[in-house]
Amino acid sequence: MKEKMEMVMQMRLIAFAKLVIPFCIAGATVLFFWLFVEPEVYAGYAEVFLTYTFIPFGGPIAAIPLGLDGLGTSHAAGLVSFIVFTDAVLAMFLVWNFDYAKKIPGIGKLVERAEESGEKAISKYKWVKRFGVIGVVVIVVFPLQWTGAAVGAIVGRLIGMPSLITWFAVVIGTFIRSTLTALISIGVLSFL
Repeated sequence: MKEKMEMVMQMRLIAFAKLVIPFCIAGATVLFFWLFVEPEVYAGYAEVFLTYTFIPFGGPIAAIPLGLDGLGTSHAAGLVSFIVFTDAVLAMFLVWNFDYAKKIPGIGKLVERAEESGEKAISKYKWVKRFGVIGVVVIVVFPLQWTGAAVGAIVGRLIGMPSLITWFAVVIGTFIRSTLTALISIGVLSFL
């Protein structure tokens, strides 16, 4: 009986760690930027983050050109890395805490909406289930309506992909999308 209690306590500790770790990583990143990055650069990345996060249509596509325009093309690799990191932390939270996240006040509604979008994406784009990892990568690379990293993470979990594979597919998709967006933006900016 004692062994079972210890195992249950260990499982609860692991579940708590999976809930807290993404928030700690995000907090440490904000703290790092605040302490070690110049205020103008910090403000530029904050603007990119807000655009990326809170503009529902086109936010992922608009954030990098906005950042390149404000910070300069020398920050292209940094902006791509920043977007990939942001999506990686979000995907980590969702793949680890998909069921728990729906119960968190405030966050729960957002996760439920993302789950609905994921279910719609699966029913609308049936090929995603057949192609598994590649399907999730494509959904993240080409944000079709409400798809993207959050929906990609949820779709991966809904079609039965393991957490690590789902997370990896989302990170690869975000990297491809962000790199393409940065390259196209740099080309357009240099043309203008």
